Amino acid sequence: MRRFFLITQGRALSYAFSSFGLASMAFSAVKGGFWSFLLSPPGLPVAGLALVMLGLSIEETGTVRRIRLGAGLRVFAFVLLLVAGVWAIAEGALGSELVVLGTLLFGFGVAGATTGFVHDKGIVADVRHGQAIRLETISAQFVSLWVRGRDVKVPTSILRGVALARDLDGRGVFVLVRSRDGVVGGDELPWIATTREGETFFLTEHEAGLDAEVLATRLTEAAAAAQEGGYR
Repeated sequence: MRRFFLITQGRALSYAFSSFGLASMAFSAVKGGFWSFLLSPPGLPVAGLALVMLGLSIEETGTVRRIRLGAGLRVFAFVLLLVAGVWAIAEGALGSELVVLGTLLFGFGVAGATTGFVHDKGIVADVRHGQAIRLETISAQFVSLWVRGRDVKVPTSILRGVALARDLDGRGVFVLVRSRDGVVGGDELPWIATTREGETFFLTEHEAGLDAEVLATRLTEAAAAAQEGGYR
């Protein structure tokens, strides 16, 4: 259920229910016209939803800075949702004939939006937040990963190459190794290809906490340093 409120449809539903709930209790606060509606208790969740969609779109374009910006916009959208609730109470929403229905709708919406808020706040602090795979360190000896609660170590000596790429999860880097057999805990990694040159897994910017270009450079340097006996 939690995962549903983190996808686009779940987030949209949360803000829509919040708006419907406030509209049923405090629609008298709307003075008329589209802009007047947006600047009213039931309109603020709609404005918040627009920020959520914008934030998701920005995050999908990639780079750590844009990922954080997108999450930050979604955090601000949640603040607007709370402001809308307080404003509705100040406008006398609790005295509405539809207060029970409105409270249920608004409460459901806020509950879903809170799930997104906690997730987004974590991303602002660390873009790796909530990821099943997280890059921990890159050294001359190992690329250390945390994968579903387990430590996974990829010896830099078996790195064969890296390549920038993009998939449905965003920008990242294809990492080619000689064989998964040389990876400590290698069965935990989502291997996506096996070729004559070796085996490949994909590491996203969210998982690495680094821009794809920076990640590719650091992996390449680590592989070179492993051969030379030191890492810059």
